[in-house]
Amino acid sequence: MSSGITNDSKDPSVDTFKSTAFPILKRFGVPSEGLDLKIESRGVPPNGGGEAVNWTDEGFVKKIRGTTFSTRVSVQFENSMIKAARRIINPLLSDVHIFSDHRSGPPAGNSPGYGISLVAETTSGCFISADTAASHSRDEDTSSLADEKRDLMPPEDIGEGIANVLLREIAQSGVVDSTHQGLLFLLCALCPQDVSKIRVGKLSQYGIETLRNIRDFLNLKFIIKPDPNTQSVCLLKCIGYGMKNLSRKVS
Repeated sequence: MSSGITNDSKDPSVDTFKSTAFPILKRFGVPSEGLDLKIESRGVPPNGGGEAVNWTDEGFVKKIRGTTFSTRVSVQFENSMIKAARRIINPLLSDVHIFSDHRSGPPAGNSPGYGISLVAETTSGCFISADTAASHSRDEDTSSLADEKRDLMPPEDIGEGIANVLLREIAQSGVVDSTHQGLLFLLCALCPQDVSKIRVGKLSQYGIETLRNIRDFLNLKFIIKPDPNTQSVCLLKCIGYGMKNLSRKVS
């Protein structure tokens, strides 16, 4: 069991990882048996508490699911985030469900906070996500709360803001969102020695750094070309490194 921070504004939350990263891994042949993530308790800052793939069809959004969380604050914060997000999304899509996960007592961890994760599923099996969290930060040098007197962003702004972020991610027309580009590139690079073709939106900084690391450590380069129909979409192609799992039993 892992412990620490489950939700913050810097990294994908456990909700997004479960809803988005797991389907990506399954597409690359990772068996679904035992692939689960149970959130025993929430923790926010500061105290925390392969087969070759041709994946270029992003499809159309058919439904949106989400999860809000709150720890050591009123449950009303979650209701406000859900209502604000729905005001943006519902005029565009009717199949929208956002669930709440309010924690108090020991399961709430050691710090107050709240946030939301939204995931759009498309007709071609793509999962596009966006999430954020509001919490106080810790000063790394003094180990004290650096902004304990600063008011956190209102939950209405959190909900509205993340709904707009999700719509921008969808508009990029990639098969994954910008947060998961690096994972997709790495899985393609480790595929058998066959051609993988993928489609992503504008390259994120994390995605670019992952491509550089793949080049440096595996001596493998992707061919990157803009989509002829839109300059905001990149088509990437590579020949897999052919990494083998030596501990895997062959039947």
